[in-house]
Amino acid sequence: MRQGSRSRKHGFTLIELMVSMALGLLVVGAAVKLFSQGIDATWVVSQRAEMQQDLRAVQVMMTRDISQAGAGLPSGQGVALPSGTGTIPVYGCDQSGTAAGCPPVGAVKYPITSGIPYLYGIIPGYQIGIIPPGSTTKTDLITVTYTDPVLMLNCYQATIVSGTSVTFTGPPLPGPPASTWSPTCTLPPSLTLPQALNDPVVGLQPGDLILFQGKVGGATTYAVGEVSQVTGAYPTFTVSFNSGDVLHMNQPTATNGDLSQLRTSPASTPNVSNRLQVITYYLKNIPDPTGATSGTVILYRQVNGQSAIPLADNIINMQFTYDTYDTSGNLLNQTGDGGESLGVSLNLIRKINIAHLAVHSTVAGTRSSLMATKGYQGYDIQTSISARNLSYLNRYPTN
Repeated sequence: MRQGSRSRKHGFTLIELMVSMALGLLVVGAAVKLFSQGIDATWVVSQRAEMQQDLRAVQVMMTRDISQAGAGLPSGQGVALPSGTGTIPVYGCDQSGTAAGCPPVGAVKYPITSGIPYLYGIIPGYQIGIIPPGSTTKTDLITVTYTDPVLMLNCYQATIVSGTSVTFTGPPLPGPPASTWSPTCTLPPSLTLPQALNDPVVGLQPGDLILFQGKVGGATTYAVGEVSQVTGAYPTFTVSFNSGDVLHMNQPTATNGDLSQLRTSPASTPNVSNRLQVITYYLKNIPDPTGATSGTVILYRQVNGQSAIPLADNIINMQFTYDTYDTSGNLLNQTGDGGESLGVSLNLIRKINIAHLAVHSTVAGTRSSLMATKGYQGYDIQTSISARNLSYLNRYPTN
C-alpha cells in the first residue's frame, strides 16, 4: 500500500515578517536621517557662505574708501565749512532732519573748532549709531572724505561769478592738450580732454560737493559748495550752488568757508576745483512690516547729498578704533574717537581698525541638528587700514 504525498506550503511566519519589517524600517530611517543631515548641512553651509560673501563685499568697498581718506585734501589741516550764519552743515545721511536720517537724528556733526565746522579725511562716529535689536552695544559710524579721481574737474578753469554760480571752462576743442592748459592736469591715457560736466555717467549731479581752492590776499583759501544744477555744453558749463541745499553747504552770507569767499581771487591765479566724496557708513533699523519690534538692520553707504545705498542686511554690530598720535607725539592705540575728545587733530590718525563688522544669518538655526545652539549663525570681520593720505607727525626732533 503506497502512502500519498503530503503537499507543503512555503511562506513567512508572523515573527519573520515582523523582524523583516523592523529591519526595513531601520534601513529606511537611517537613509532618511542621512538625507536630512545632508540637507541641514547644505542649508548651514549656504547661509554661512552668503554671510561671508556679503561681508567680504562690504569689507572690500569700505577698505577701498578708507584707504583713500584724505587724498586730495589740504595736507595737515581740515577744510573749514560755511559758518557764521547760525546754520550748520549736515551729513548726507542726516539731510532729511527726521527719523529717516542718521540715527539718532542730529547726533552726527562735523568737528567744530572756535565755532567753525571742519571737514577731515576721517571723522569718527564713536557710539552714535543705533543699538541693534537684541544688543546692548551702541554701534559706530565712520565718515571718509577724499577727492574724486574719476571726474577730471581740476582740468577746468573755475570762475566764481557770484556766491551761487560758477563758470567752468575746459580746454578748447580742438585745442592744446589738457596738460598745457591752465590749470595743468594729468589725464589718463584714455582721455584727450576732460569729461563733460553734464556727462550722464561721471558728470556732476545735484547733491555733489565741490572743493574750491584759490588765493585771497595772497593766502590759499578753501571753500566747499553743493551742486544744485549743471547747464551748458563743452567746453563751458555753468554750475549753480543755490542756498537752501539739503546739506547746508551753500551759504553766500557766511563769514567763512563758502565759495563766495573766493570771488576776490585774481584772474592770474584761477581757482582749482575737485569733486569731493564725503562717504558715511552707518546702520539703520528698518521696521518689520508685520509690526514686530525687531526689524532688519541694514548697512548703508551715503555719498554727499545723494540717496543712501543699502549694502548688506542683518548687520548686528559695526565698531571702529583708531591708532593716532597726541600733540606730544605719543602713540594712542585703538582709541574710539580718534583722540578727538583729547583735543587731538583727526589728521593725525595713522590707522583705522574695523574692530567689529558682524552679521547674522537670515533664518535661525533651529532647523539644523548640526548647530551647537538653536540661534542664528554669526560671522564677524576684523581688519586694519593705513591712513596713508593724512598728515604725518615727526616724532623725532632735530637738534
